[in-house]
Amino acid sequence: MSDAVRETLDRYYAALKAGDRAALRGVVSDEIEVHYPAPEGLLPWAGDWAGFDGFEKFVATVGDHLVIDTVEPLAVHVAGDTVITVLKGEWTVKETARTVRTETVNLFTLRDGKIVRYQVFTDTAALGIGLGKLAAA
Repeated sequence: MSDAVRETLDRYYAALKAGDRAALRGVVSDEIEVHYPAPEGLLPWAGDWAGFDGFEKFVATVGDHLVIDTVEPLAVHVAGDTVITVLKGEWTVKETARTVRTETVNLFTLRDGKIVRYQVFTDTAALGIGLGKLAAA
């Protein structure tokens, strides 16, 4: 991974963790697109979010429902302007106090040192169970 890509991701994750809006603006494009697929109505933050305002609403919606307990990077793959990160994480659902453990893939598209597209692929069933919207088997 190039130093520029590593720096962009490090800045993004640090700003996200700190809730630093100015730092996020420095690393996220004004035209960012967020795509978080899930069955309709399952996850409040699922769907498509556009622009920096949409990105902020997405982040706020996730934060309204989840506490990030731990995130461990497992792998990072870079192909041109695309970066794929594989993460293992643990989240606490605020409403139910349930712990959710998942592996998640984040797919970033970078342009001129900024994130222009952010896609998340995760275990939506585990999150749905954590939110109390699905029954555990």
